[in-house]
Amino acid sequence: MINQSIFDQYFDSILTSYLGQAIWGIGLALILWYFFNLYKRNHLKLWSYSWIAFAAFVLFSLLTLYCAKNQDIGPFWQNVFTFLFQIAGLMQVVWLLQGTYHLIQRKSLSLRQEYIQYSLVILVALISSLFYVFENEGGYIFSLVIPFSIKSLIVGLVFIFAGVQIMRIGRRDSAVGKKLLWISFLLYGFENLNYALSGAYMIFDEGFILKVDTTLGVIDFLLLSFIGIGMIIWLLEEERSALEKTNRELDSFLYSTSHDLRAPVASLLGLINIAKHDIKDESGQQYVKMMEERVKKLDHIFGDILNYSRNIKTEINLKTFRLGEMVEDVITDVKFNQGADSIRLDYDEQIHHILRTDYYQLKVVLGNLISNAVKYHDAKKPDQFIAIRFEKIDRDVHISVEDNGIGIAPESQHKVFDMFYRATSEAEGSGLGLFIVQQALEKINARITLVSELGKGSIFKVIINNAGVKLDD
Repeated sequence: MINQSIFDQYFDSILTSYLGQAIWGIGLALILWYFFNLYKRNHLKLWSYSWIAFAAFVLFSLLTLYCAKNQDIGPFWQNVFTFLFQIAGLMQVVWLLQGTYHLIQRKSLSLRQEYIQYSLVILVALISSLFYVFENEGGYIFSLVIPFSIKSLIVGLVFIFAGVQIMRIGRRDSAVGKKLLWISFLLYGFENLNYALSGAYMIFDEGFILKVDTTLGVIDFLLLSFIGIGMIIWLLEEERSALEKTNRELDSFLYSTSHDLRAPVASLLGLINIAKHDIKDESGQQYVKMMEERVKKLDHIFGDILNYSRNIKTEINLKTFRLGEMVEDVITDVKFNQGADSIRLDYDEQIHHILRTDYYQLKVVLGNLISNAVKYHDAKKPDQFIAIRFEKIDRDVHISVEDNGIGIAPESQHKVFDMFYRATSEAEGSGLGLFIVQQALEKINARITLVSELGKGSIFKVIINNAGVKLDD
């Protein structure tokens, strides 16, 4: 038999813990429901239902204990709340199992299987709630301990079963969320079995004395928190893994497709070159020239896509080099671009123009910036120039590329680094150049700023963190 004063003390000690668990259950249900709406994963919806049921179980448990504490309320309401907390507690188990089954098998149960589970829940809850009939014979033992013990036994076994099943998913999987989830499931399951065992002692051992232990509520809350955090972390890790796989497949598709399409384009350019020599008619020559320009544009687009795919796959390789060495390489690549021969290069190399970063990535950056400066030069200006400046501030290196070309409109400046965006209708490129610049800079821990005025020119400044090198290094 349980002393009334001890029971009152027990109720008061668990009140705060139970309310906290109910609030956490509702919060976690809302988070899982949000991710269900975002990703349309059915197991997230079922797990959301499970946590709503858990919150309802906790609240109905408190009401059941309150009825037992206040004897004048009568056994009827205690029986009602006992039935409701059993329904909620068992539905938590059912939806947890259904969500785990859907997660593993990627399919839902049949309606017949669901109806069988719901019928068993109602039957078990009904039988458990009828123990108040034996109130006079067994006191709290029959009206409270037996229903709680039955529920704890079922919850313990189900959480252990679900934890083992999740543990078996992808044995080589090193996801932190999955490990945290199945470990928390197992611990929570064993804790509920401990509750069921304590209930059995109270039923069969007349000398058993209930001890108030507030640490159990704290342990419950911590385990429930770990379960919720594990669910969310695992979901995010799965989505990240799926996104990385999709990106790899897309990159491979872009690379292989661009590579395969570039071969016939090169052949077509060769045929056009032959046609230019064979066709003597002036109008025919004009048509061939227009065809050549269009095909070259297409070839440039394929080249940019290949450069992008190659760039994101390239590993970072730090080395120390002169900026002048890179400028020479870039100028060699762009000096035959249309209009380049009329543009003056303003770069005065100094002995301290040395930096340490990835040579290939920075060459991609400077190559695109200088190529764009050539492409969008202003032929009406008498002194067209591209100025390159080097500055070292603390351990950072600042490299600016300035031109007096056509400039970029203010409303377009925040979009120029977006994929496939072209700032002006006169642009002939693919719109990938500055996007590739942004991607390359992210890989070498650098950033870029832009100052531009329409009709006057642009200044792109590249800031590379910790790239400075002392002359005596």
